[in-house]
Amino acid sequence: MGEQTDRPVRRTVVVTGLGASSPLGGDVATTWAGMLAGRSGIRTLTQEWAADLPVRFAGTVAVEPLEVMDRVEARKLDRTEQLALIAAREAV
Repeated sequence: MGEQTDRPVRRTVVVTGLGASSPLGGDVATTWAGMLAGRSGIRTLTQEWAADLPVRFAGTVAVEPLEVMDRVEARKLDRTEQLALIAAREAV
């Protein structure tokens, strides 16, 4: 076995694609433009389900998954998986 050192191991990371689904936009371009413009993704929640919450503002996604994803495919995934898949597809 080799001698152990305290030196950090250097690894190369290559970014091959970008993907995003955020409160500022449904893709990288609109998210980036929103950030550069200084926009906030925080909105007042006006939906009925939020009426009894102690706080009614949050960052909600700008584009709902069903607007860009097949309904049958979406039914197989939870919301987090839907958003991750949308961003991953854009990155690819």
